[in-house]
Amino acid sequence: MKLVKNILLGSVLAIVSISLLAGPAMAISAGQGPTDIIGGQNANSNFSSISGWVEILLTVIRWFYTIIFIIAVAFILWSAFDFVTSKGDDTKVKEAKQKLMYAVVGIAVALLSYAIVSFVQSSVNSGLAS
Repeated sequence: MKLVKNILLGSVLAIVSISLLAGPAMAISAGQGPTDIIGGQNANSNFSSISGWVEILLTVIRWFYTIIFIIAVAFILWSAFDFVTSKGDDTKVKEAKQKLMYAVVGIAVALLSYAIVSFVQSSVNSGLAS
């Protein structure tokens, strides 16, 4: 039973991850690569200025908290599955509640990182403009 549960969970997680990550990949125009998206027409010019490095760092951080959100949603689904299959067993219910709490903490961390990134980006942009 545990093997079937793990295979089912892994399959659902893989399908959700692929479907969420396929959208941005499909949005790239023909002849356009990832460096064109990060750096505009001339991606090599990004490395010659501090604003280019900041933009690349912000892009990486945005991907990081997107992945955190995906993992948190997976944990929420996993805890819901554990709640449903616990059959009133107190230890399983407690484990499901812990997973749900970790997912909420993960979402809070991702939202906090988004706020920090936005603050740093606005600070850097205003500092570079003056």
